[in-house]
Amino acid sequence: MRLRNILALVLLTVVALAGTVSAKQVELEFFLLKPEVETVMNEIIADFMAENPDIKITQTAVADAGTVLLTRIATYDMPDILQTYPAEDRYKHMFDDGLLLDLTDQPFLENVADTMLELATYNGRIFALPMTLSSYGIYYRTDIFAELGIAEPKTYAELLEACKILKDNGYDAFALPNRDVGNIAQRLERLIGVLNPNSHEEFKKIASGEMKVEDSVTIRTFAQMCLDILPYSTADHLGLDYESAVADIVNGKAAMMISGTWMLSTMKNADPDIQVKLIPFPSPLSDVLMVPVNIDTSFSISGDLRDPEPALRFLEYLSRAEVAQKYYEVDGNVNMIKGVVFDKDEHMYMKELMDQGNMFLTQVNFWPTGLREEMRIPAQQLFIDGDIDAFVQAFGEAIDKLYNQ
Repeated sequence: MRLRNILALVLLTVVALAGTVSAKQVELEFFLLKPEVETVMNEIIADFMAENPDIKITQTAVADAGTVLLTRIATYDMPDILQTYPAEDRYKHMFDDGLLLDLTDQPFLENVADTMLELATYNGRIFALPMTLSSYGIYYRTDIFAELGIAEPKTYAELLEACKILKDNGYDAFALPNRDVGNIAQRLERLIGVLNPNSHEEFKKIASGEMKVEDSVTIRTFAQMCLDILPYSTADHLGLDYESAVADIVNGKAAMMISGTWMLSTMKNADPDIQVKLIPFPSPLSDVLMVPVNIDTSFSISGDLRDPEPALRFLEYLSRAEVAQKYYEVDGNVNMIKGVVFDKDEHMYMKELMDQGNMFLTQVNFWPTGLREEMRIPAQQLFIDGDIDAFVQAFGEAIDKLYNQ
């Protein structure tokens, strides 16, 4: 009898231990690169965990996330799941080095539009679940333009005329956050693409000595554009950061801001009734309106995970139309998951141009890693001293350094 009790106790203990093991959660870290979607990603993660109680996902959202991520990679502290930009060289190199999991044969990729998969394909392989395309241009306050009778600018001359009218009527034409060198660098890369969507081919010629940087119409015209709009824009532009610039648009101090589709959610959070529209930045070199686009939201998995199945389950969840729709409602970018309904009036014109093929992949995807960052300070200096020749020379030195390293 005593032996039977002992055996029963042992059996109960084994069962209890088995239950404890089976109930143990897999813990994963998700690293966020886009702070404006932190709240909705927390909601999505919570919904996923409710459906998958055996998985716990903790979101990491930090300032200057791109730099923090590179530091963590360098110290062998790779997040389990992370946002990536698969068209950029930096992330392609990460895949080449085995830091990101190959997702090519995952069934959930069938939920993504074919055109998006093509943009995300690298050497015949796919290492990210691509979700959204961002576009870049000018947000303008439609109510302020209507108040002053200003037509939506379709050419560069019309844009400068609008700037003059706005300034004459007490508005800053552009909110220019020139304190933020990262924002300056992004403007440089996107707007140079508007002038020349094949700038990387020109830069290769400069690097090889086939062309002199002084003869680059692309670089010189970009510099002139910066100086053209400066007199009509924020007086204290060197003291203005990105958040303050957005506030200037929201409160009606400024009528325009150069930015991308991700900015809409920030403005709407501040004023749900704000009247804005995103339009292309018109080129002084062409009457054709072109839209810079980039893969803005993608999700990848660390190549170091011993068991990637739980992380793959999360990506499959993200690829569902109803989940992507929830993300889109906050993010506002064109969402390329099949079944997502696009209804952002503020971005509809840009989508129409994109559907017509009037778009190009942003230059950061073709420039050597670091070129955009190398030009941050010279571009800021251009706004300080207005010295176009010095800016052109600095660009030539950066091209030589990074193309020939």
